[in-house]
Amino acid sequence: MPRTASTAKPAISRTRRRTSPGLFPRAPAGQITRICDRRPYAAHIASATNALSSPTKGPARPEKGRRPLCVRKGRFERGFGGATAQPGPACSEARRYMASIFMAPETCRGTNRHRGLPRRVAGATALLALVFLQGCASLRGDDGRDAIYGDYLAARFAGSQHETKVADQYFDRTLEAEPANPVVLERAFMVSLNGGDMDRAVELARRLTKIVPDHRMSRLVLSLAAIKDGNYKDAQKEIGSAEQGAFVALVGSLTEAWAAAGAGNEQLALEKLRVFDGKPAFGLFKAYHEALIYDLLGDKKKAEAAYRVAMDASGGTSIRIVQAYASFLDRQGRANEARAVLDQYAAMAPDHPLVKSSLMQLSSGKTMPPLVSSAAEGVAEALYGLGSALAQDPSSDVAPLYLQLAIWMRPNFNVARTLLADTYEQKKRWADAIAAYDKVEKDSPLYNNARLQKALDLDRLDRQDEAVALLREAQADNPTAVEPVIALGDIYRGKEKYAEAALEYTHAIALAGKPSPSHWSIYYARGICNERLGKWPLAEADLKMALKLSGDHPLVLNYLGYSWIEQGRNLKEALAMIEKAVELRPNDGFVVDSLGWALYRLGDYPKAAEYLERAVELEPGDPTINEHLGDALWKVGRKIEARFQWSHALDMKPEQKRIALLKSKLEIGLDAAERAAPREATPAGS
Repeated sequence: MPRTASTAKPAISRTRRRTSPGLFPRAPAGQITRICDRRPYAAHIASATNALSSPTKGPARPEKGRRPLCVRKGRFERGFGGATAQPGPACSEARRYMASIFMAPETCRGTNRHRGLPRRVAGATALLALVFLQGCASLRGDDGRDAIYGDYLAARFAGSQHETKVADQYFDRTLEAEPANPVVLERAFMVSLNGGDMDRAVELARRLTKIVPDHRMSRLVLSLAAIKDGNYKDAQKEIGSAEQGAFVALVGSLTEAWAAAGAGNEQLALEKLRVFDGKPAFGLFKAYHEALIYDLLGDKKKAEAAYRVAMDASGGTSIRIVQAYASFLDRQGRANEARAVLDQYAAMAPDHPLVKSSLMQLSSGKTMPPLVSSAAEGVAEALYGLGSALAQDPSSDVAPLYLQLAIWMRPNFNVARTLLADTYEQKKRWADAIAAYDKVEKDSPLYNNARLQKALDLDRLDRQDEAVALLREAQADNPTAVEPVIALGDIYRGKEKYAEAALEYTHAIALAGKPSPSHWSIYYARGICNERLGKWPLAEADLKMALKLSGDHPLVLNYLGYSWIEQGRNLKEALAMIEKAVELRPNDGFVVDSLGWALYRLGDYPKAAEYLERAVELEPGDPTINEHLGDALWKVGRKIEARFQWSHALDMKPEQKRIALLKSKLEIGLDAAERAAPREATPAGS
């Protein structure tokens, strides 16, 4: 059987069918187009960080003069610090920089800040401490110290598990005893922010700024609250009270600019954006927000000029800029020009729901509304843009925070809700992702995509019946839509219901019409199902079609080439295909395993062992790869190591049919075990 990401969900499912709308499109990876690629936008922010932060190289540092917050020594004591930056691409540097300027405890994860413990060790210690200290809470000492410690630790642990309501309860109990403790207040504040409880966050921000007047995140939240209420002078005052530094230079300047725009002060608004002058990487960001501000304030000539700069800087690949500019043109009575702008984007991403919706609106004769119609929506757009850039990093804890703030400022911000769900999916927080998708409005162009993703997340939570019901509902609402059918096939395939999955993929192919490059993944998925069902002629035909449509996609090269090797057919061509797949995906353990096993089947045991050792390094938890390595090691005379790998494979819950053979290899060795094993049936059609 060809090696893929898993026997249940082949490697195609590792590249999730994601539909979150972002700033830039990407070439389709499958039938369901991913419409969220934030890399170019992040690159703009990345290359600008040197201009906003100190020119020193190496790990990011807290800004000069920033001293740790602490309460009496030996009590709740913690220092602030930036996230440690490692050498890497510009985008990675930007994300670390953006994380460090928040200077928030939730952005500095990975080690125990006090003792340098690895995260898993620190987490286990916290859990044990929670158990013991909560017991102590009922055995109060003379001053109730144990109860306070227990409540605080319980709050911290609940927060780390994203159990916001539980964390809030324990933080409230801690704050009853320590109402002026800045560290506890800040921790509670950050948990509320990350959980999207903005009313509580505002309350805690007010309490925190009484103790730490220049606390930046608190001042930002209070400034945003003032903008929501239309108190623009108060908003400027709040952000102006924050400690100066890179955070204020970036986020604060944008907030002040939109507060000034809300007050009708165009000159001050544009002055605040001049912080980006002389920083070419921020040219796009500055031009875009200048255009939105000019548009909001009715300065049509300057708005159009700024929109053109933003369009040129983005190359017409930013959906948000395209929508904003098209709306501007339409509102000036230039509907044909607006359509041309949208058509240009549609040529790159024809299935993008936001573009399709805008084009339908133009066709109906309705005037497109402005993308931003208030200062609150403008600052929400800025927060969304920054969150979108940061969301590239799956480990980022800052991106969801930005997005929560954006949604707070613009409650109907369905684009941000979808991206927030996407960031939760990156962290495998399926329930949180579902909750975010549930809040996407039914009249939004993104609703169908949100419903599709929700179904896939329900399946990940083993709620298959609910997932299938939701997809059947989507089918009923739009019988010609191919996406729900593909998703149903993926769910059945993931549960190893290959016959049902193949039927869904066949239905999807019929709906898709004439085969095109974007359909390769449907044929690939059906080919996998047919191969697992023993229908090799059908599987081979599907895989060849997928290879043709995809332009030699490495997953298809790997699957078809491996299948031929297993059957002893087309050996030279098969080996060349797998070698090409490894060249294209050198860090994919399953693809590297295919090459190693192909070399093994061809008798090149030393080279096979070399590749299979690499495959185990890349995918240490896969039983089949470990078994393959054991076989190769046996053939090169490393028999003790071979037995270790077979034993290791047995511990990893291999397929039932492999267990007896693995045990036999351990007992009598590879050669004798293979002679004693019943010969497997040759695949149909070979």
